Amino acid sequence: MLAAIPRRQKLRYEGDHYTPKWVRYTGHLKEGYCDSCNPGKWLQLKNSAYWYHKQFYHGISSVSGKPFIKPIEQRMGKGDIIEGLCHQCHRFVPACNGKKKNNYMLWYRHAHKVKY
Repeated sequence: MLAAIPRRQKLRYEGDHYTPKWVRYTGHLKEGYCDSCNPGKWLQLKNSAYWYHKQFYHGISSVSGKPFIKPIEQRMGKGDIIEGLCHQCHRFVPACNGKKKNNYMLWYRHAHKVKY
């Protein structure tokens, strides 16, 4: 039987918001604990569930370990889409659906694409 006992994991550097501080299991079953969620949540590392979740749900870059830069400015787009002005490409792009509060998945996907 595999031990599900959580153990501390070293961060890449101080202020790294991406790397899980806690992990459990090993190999293809290894999971990382998302402490950005309330309550926290265990996500599998091998199948990229943790990567996808931290990047596109919380907006934390897996490369830099820091939050993606927010839009310079926002405006209403077509329908109930809110658009954000990107600091990198200088265009308004879909940022979030106005129906869902704090759902910036569209923005995080764009930020990931133009940044890396």
